[in-house]
Amino acid sequence: MNSLHLETILLDEQNEVSFQELADLSGFSNDELQLLVQSGALIPVSSREDSWFFSSHYVISIRTLSRLKQDFELEPNSLGLMLVFLNRIRTLEYQLNKQNNF
Repeated sequence: MNSLHLETILLDEQNEVSFQELADLSGFSNDELQLLVQSGALIPVSSREDSWFFSSHYVISIRTLSRLKQDFELEPNSLGLMLVFLNRIRTLEYQLNKQNNF
């Protein structure tokens, strides 16, 4: 998947990305993403492990997490917690922006 394709993905709750697309976009290995799912930090839309799909809103957080992992050499066991925090920050920023626009 190239960056042009990334630009055409709508990053919201209505769109989904496959497990492999998320791996390609994030730079995480399949094993690392599976650990994030097993920890409950990354929640698939579908429950079948052989065909996991995720809400596209995870793309930004997972890419940020990948950069933080590389920049700060984060331990694998800290990634789940970090992803939860990143998603929470994005949710709070969205709510704040929504309030400020009214």
